[in-house]
Amino acid sequence: MKEKGSYSFLSYVRTPRRLYRLTQILQVLAKQGFGHMVFNLKLHTYLPVGRRFVEKLVVEEHFEEETLPQRLVNVCQELGPTFVKFGQILSTRPDIVPESYVKEFSRLQKGVKPFDSEEAKKVIESELKAPIDKFFSFFDDEPAASGSVAQVHNARLMDGTEVVVKVKRPGIDKLIKSDLDLLSFIVKQAEKFEEIKTFNPVMVYDELFRAMKSELDFITEASYTAKFHQRFKDWQGVRIPCVFWNLCTSNVLTIERLSDLSIGEMLELEECAQDKKEIAANLITIFLEQYFSLGFFHADPHPGNILVSEDGVLELVDFGIVGYMSDELRHQILASMLALSLRDLELFVDILINIGKRAHPYEKDGLRFALIEMIGKFYGIPINKIDIKRAFVDSMKIIREYSMVLPRDFVLFSKSFITIMGLIRQLDPEFDIITMIKPATKKLIRERVSPGHLKRSLTGSSWHVINYLRQIPKDAGDILKKGLDGNLELGIKHLGLSDLFHVVDKASNRLSLSITLGCIVVASSLVMMAKVGPTIAKDISILGVFGYFIAMSMGLWLAYGILRSGRL
Repeated sequence: MKEKGSYSFLSYVRTPRRLYRLTQILQVLAKQGFGHMVFNLKLHTYLPVGRRFVEKLVVEEHFEEETLPQRLVNVCQELGPTFVKFGQILSTRPDIVPESYVKEFSRLQKGVKPFDSEEAKKVIESELKAPIDKFFSFFDDEPAASGSVAQVHNARLMDGTEVVVKVKRPGIDKLIKSDLDLLSFIVKQAEKFEEIKTFNPVMVYDELFRAMKSELDFITEASYTAKFHQRFKDWQGVRIPCVFWNLCTSNVLTIERLSDLSIGEMLELEECAQDKKEIAANLITIFLEQYFSLGFFHADPHPGNILVSEDGVLELVDFGIVGYMSDELRHQILASMLALSLRDLELFVDILINIGKRAHPYEKDGLRFALIEMIGKFYGIPINKIDIKRAFVDSMKIIREYSMVLPRDFVLFSKSFITIMGLIRQLDPEFDIITMIKPATKKLIRERVSPGHLKRSLTGSSWHVINYLRQIPKDAGDILKKGLDGNLELGIKHLGLSDLFHVVDKASNRLSLSITLGCIVVASSLVMMAKVGPTIAKDISILGVFGYFIAMSMGLWLAYGILRSGRL
């Protein structure tokens, strides 16, 4: 969310529908006990007049039975798909929100109500420009799964091929775009307050915006599914569904249907035909290939997204969330894994700190000591006995406390790796991950320091340096020309003046109200003296009495506002 200049409220609320939606969002926040926040952010003025002060009376004590994370989940569920998706994305970012929030937001992954299958068919026909029976000999009206953005139906092509069809909810793009604009406005309001600014709400919004944008385009998901399919099509122990491009659009995705047994369901079986130890070894091999060779990886490998065929072949589905491995990030992760395998605690912590960036100034030595102390608790424990998830959660807690921000793809990698490790431990409790990782990491590091790789890196860096040097004279010339033409502009950003503008605006409003009130009193007195209009009780003008009543109401309203602000 890049802000250029100053944006008015009207730039976000351009239509009555958007104003209504903003009102709806604020009312739900107030209903769930966040009325104080609405008031502190000066957003109560966008509530209906009759409710502006009612919500302020709602206090935390009324919500003792529900925790703050639970109430935020309630807000997401009540406000619909955009907020549900935001909650789902936040559940994957333990570096941004605490563990208790991650746990509650994870509940949003389940129980999303499906939309009518007839609506799904209309979307398919509209996108594919033909009746549905032209493409499918069978289409299951009962959704196989439903989410906040789309739902999945089983179907059969005309040639008998079993497929799954993912259909986006009707109107979801327009709703999400509108909600994102309104959230942008709310976030900018929130950042004006120091107690909220420490959470860096703009950065959080930017992260969520990028994640949501990538998940909304089914062509992107189809592209990654096809890339994974191409990479692993010749592997013996893994299968990726093929994509039917003629039946794919930005709102419809059609892919091959694989097995019905998920790895989570297999683990719950008392007896199964598959060799669990072989599956465990195969699973880590497949994901190490993604992390360090392919350059991108399945970032949501929960047990429902990994299927197992009768012959023990692993089948990966749902590539809606994909992480990217830049060359630099890959090198840092390889180095950190090697440090762990060598039990070099200080090197591991230094690499982790270098991966992150500062949201606000923090004490680097303090962060380093806290991480070493926390991770040191696990030193000496056999690797297969360490609670990796607990170590990760504790690390994220320290990172949040020191206002350090980790790259999204590193967090996605960490979550993906920890999920895979959890599955491997259930499949084979004695599995030695170090034995598997150590040779692979050493091999990859040797490749990175090989003469060929260094030559390629040096060549690429040289071209970057040459391009920068070539650009310097042109940029300097542009600046000089603008200066000579009198067109050179310097931008100055005033910090803290928004509160002053708000105070001046409020004072001018009160002054205008006071002048109007005085005019009404004078006019009403003249009307009473002249006995204008109908009268009651011996020549008392009804118009004059009505004027006094209006003046008294305005006076009480003005007095209440002044007393409420604490400034007489």
